[in-house]
Order: sequence, then C-alpha cells, then structure tokens
Amino acid sequence: MGILLCAPAGNDILYDDSLCEQGRNFCNKIWNCFRMMKGLEVQDFAQPETSKIATKWFNAKLAEKAAEVADLLHKYRLSEALMEIYKLYCDEFSGWYLEMIKPAYQQPIDRATYEQTMQFFDQLLRLLHPFMPFITEELWQNIAERKEGESIMNATLNGANGDASLNGEILASVEELKEIVSGVRNVRASKNIPPKERLTLISPNNLDPLVEKLANCDIQISEDKPGNAASFIVGTTEYAIPLDAFINVDEELAKLEADLQHQEGFLRGVMAKLNNERFVANAKPEIVELERKKKADAEQRIAALKANIAALKK
Repeated sequence: MGILLCAPAGNDILYDDSLCEQGRNFCNKIWNCFRMMKGLEVQDFAQPETSKIATKWFNAKLAEKAAEVADLLHKYRLSEALMEIYKLYCDEFSGWYLEMIKPAYQQPIDRATYEQTMQFFDQLLRLLHPFMPFITEELWQNIAERKEGESIMNATLNGANGDASLNGEILASVEELKEIVSGVRNVRASKNIPPKERLTLISPNNLDPLVEKLANCDIQISEDKPGNAASFIVGTTEYAIPLDAFINVDEELAKLEADLQHQEGFLRGVMAKLNNERFVANAKPEIVELERKKKADAEQRIAALKANIAALKK
C-alpha cells in the first residue's frame, strides 16, 4: 500500500522503508478502528439528531468518493485512486465521522447508528480490497456472519445513494460545520485552553448541534461581539469566543502590542519601497503589485490588532 500510494503512472518508484511503515501504520489504524467499533455497547433507543446528520453526510461522502475512485481506476490512475481512499478513511471516516457519532464516555451507542457505521466500514473495506487484500478480507469476514466460501473478492460496491442535489447540500453544510469546529479548535490551541473546558461560541445564526458536540461549546445567538473575545471568519460570517475566564489580559495586551509594533515596522518598510519613484519605475509590474498587496494586508492586520487592543482595554 505504501509503495502504490507514491507510484504515479509512468514514473519510476524510489523505494524506501518508510513507505512500508506508512502502509503498516495505516493497517494499524484500520484494525484499531474495527476494535473500537466492536467494543461499543449497542442498545435500542432513538438515534440522536447529531448521528442522523453524521450518517447522512458520510453516506453522501462515500457515494461521491466511490464514483471518483471508479473513474480513476478506469483511467489506470492507481496511486490517485488509492490516495482518495486513504484520505476518505483517515480524514473523513476516522477523523470526523467517528467523532461525530461517538457516544459519551462509557455510554452505549444506538443500534441504527451502529449498523449504519458497520455498513460504511464494509464499503470502505471493499474500496480498499484491490490495494490491501489480506487485512480487508480478514476484517470483512469478522464484521458480519458470512456464508461458506463467501469472500470480499466477489463483493460489489454500492452505487451512489440518494438524490444528488440533496447529497450536495449535506456535503456543503458539513464542510462549513467542519470549518467552524476547526476555528474553535484553533482558538483553543492559540490560547492554550484544554479541550475539556467548555466554551461559548457567539454566532449570528443558528448552528448545527454537531458544532456543540465536536467543539465542546455552547452556542449563543448574537450579532454583538464582546470586548475580550477571539474571533474567526468562516465564509463571510464572523464567530467569537469570549475569553475572560481563560486569558491574562495584561499578557495578551503585551503580545498584541508587540505584534502591532512588528506589523507597523513591516508596513514602513513596504511604504519606503512604494514611495521610491525609482523602484516603482524600474521594478517589474508584478513585483510592484506584490508590494501593494503586502501594504494592504499589513494595513488590514494593523487595523484588526488595534481593534483587539482597544477591546481589551475597555
């Protein structure tokens, strides 16, 4: 698997042991995922709304990627097909989907979500089988009862499920959701706030309940941004997280003012070039345009820093 992953059509393969290590690590990830799912306690109760959204999303994502992989295989672009499957498994299934449907600590999972998840895992194994025949056969035999002589080698891949336009809507909706969750996580990382600390996320619009689960936050609908808050933008919408309980105002002010001085010094250097008539006249147009872009970006950063400093001093 590691070798095939970096074997574009028409090029020589430069062998390295690290390629085998990558394949081994991927095998471990698949196997650990199987063990985790098999270790869940399953009970009969209503499927949570967050799990309904998650299963709809991954069903659409699986259909989308299966079609892309089929097209790449027909074109003999094997390494690209494998890379799509690898990213689907690691980034989307393991990285996002399992976190979306994972029950709280020592709590059971509902049967509907569990059965849908095992079906997704079955389909992922079928996609992987041409590249990784042994581990996929072993796991496929263990995720459900099989008839005598039944093999994943003869199992077919399901086609796209659901209406294409509806699939597009859920895919776009969850991509935006993931960006919001990533924004909250980036704020945590930059401010050294532990993942277990529950935050408040101020949003101008209602948000999917999955945001609360994945970002460990409470949603507050408001157009107003509090003074001592970290903000980020997704698309054209700004979100804010109040930080009064998590930061030292004096330390934060010192950091912002140091950054402001650095940005103002950078802007002075750019302006010195742009105010130099010989530079503007003799430099290539694209270089002059790049300097103008640097000026605009620096001015934007300076304005944001001044606004943050003013908010902290209130």
